[in-house]
Amino acid sequence: MSGHEVGNAEYIKGVPHPLPAGEHVLWEAAPDARALATHVFHRRFVAMYFAAMLLWWGIATAEPVLSRAFAVGLGIRLALTVIVLAIAEVLASASARTSWYAITNRRVVMRLGVVFPMSINIPFSIIDGARIGTFRDGTGQLALTLGKAHRLAYIALWPHCQVFRLTHPEPVLRALLDPKAVSALLVNAIAAVAEPNVRIERTEGRGDASAETIAAAQPVVA
Repeated sequence: MSGHEVGNAEYIKGVPHPLPAGEHVLWEAAPDARALATHVFHRRFVAMYFAAMLLWWGIATAEPVLSRAFAVGLGIRLALTVIVLAIAEVLASASARTSWYAITNRRVVMRLGVVFPMSINIPFSIIDGARIGTFRDGTGQLALTLGKAHRLAYIALWPHCQVFRLTHPEPVLRALLDPKAVSALLVNAIAAVAEPNVRIERTEGRGDASAETIAAAQPVVA
């Protein structure tokens, strides 16, 4: 997917400034709202939790099933379930609508922010590695490991970051429909501009989702 052109200048969607001369968009897309709701806001887990609580309450309550008290109690609990699930859906939809990811031939750009939109630029030169995680539904995410000297604010990235990496937040391209293709594109783009004494290594492992691929730039040792 290419960037948007105005005259001779190329733009990333939602970013007001044109790309510098010599830079162009290799890929750009928004996170998928359904995947965000499932894997980031955990609507399935929430639904199963409330279903279990409803079942436990139904078994444990002393109120007769056909009584008014039982109906009121069930109605309140069902309403709370619907409200919590609706909040998860709204958060996922808002995050997808206000987020945009792009990879150029020089950097990764993340346009984020439901309330306060901002653009986060991540040059290839500060990326130490990239981990891909895929889920059973075919969607996935790409987590970027930055150099120790470079730190992004966790609150600015959320929910586009690794959950428990508070001291050194890792930006994550969430809810990708074709995560392996995006990962390969990023690795190739970094390799294309890497210094002659740097090589890109690819290793395979097992992650929390499915397969995890790590791409890291490391100096060549003579």
